[in-house]
Amino acid sequence: MLTVREFARVSGLGECCIRSLVRVTGFPAVKNGRKYMIHRQAADRWLAEQATGAGSCRTLV
Repeated sequence: MLTVREFARVSGLGECCIRSLVRVTGFPAVKNGRKYMIHRQAADRWLAEQATGAGSCRTLV
């Protein structure tokens, strides 16, 4: 599990983009108090599915 900042660093996406993604239905993130925690492998799979159109939601944000 990674914070928004950590996931932004490893994914190459910006923190603002990740903060938007954590609010998208189906994105693998959980809110822990005021912080969002992101499951790295699940998020990588989710992003890949969205990029190929295999996911149920074509719109990221």
